[in-house]
Amino acid sequence: MSNNINLFNVRVYGLIIKNDAILISKEIINGKEIFKFPGGGLEFGEGLIDGLKREFQEEMSQEIFDIVHYYTTDFFQISQFKENEQLISVYYTCKIKNELINNFKKPKKNKPIFIWKNIHDFSEKNLKFPIDKIVFNKIKLQKKGS
Repeated sequence: MSNNINLFNVRVYGLIIKNDAILISKEIINGKEIFKFPGGGLEFGEGLIDGLKREFQEEMSQEIFDIVHYYTTDFFQISQFKENEQLISVYYTCKIKNELINNFKKPKKNKPIFIWKNIHDFSEKNLKFPIDKIVFNKIKLQKKGS
């Protein structure tokens, strides 16, 4: 354990899987385009599912339903952006109520775009965050076995 860690950063993400495709968020973070799962940081006074619903409303104007816990980080992970923060990420499978429409072709600052990626063709190497990579591999293994 690091002596420099003095904060927790709780993140919540939605896994939307349709047939053999998964919804991926393409965002600009620190000036670079990255792939990650839709979602973000939990706000103070907010429950995990409320935070997930807020993130989907803010990022893609979508209501989500059929929300089921999928994975919670069970190992120590330091934040990639702040050396004093321990990251805890919680993932839920869920569905969106409406067809997803991107209003632009490329992400802009604070405005991601959302892309369906075939689970069998997409690689965890394309994802930016270590925990996303672990979760994606779990999904890929489950799809392979089904």
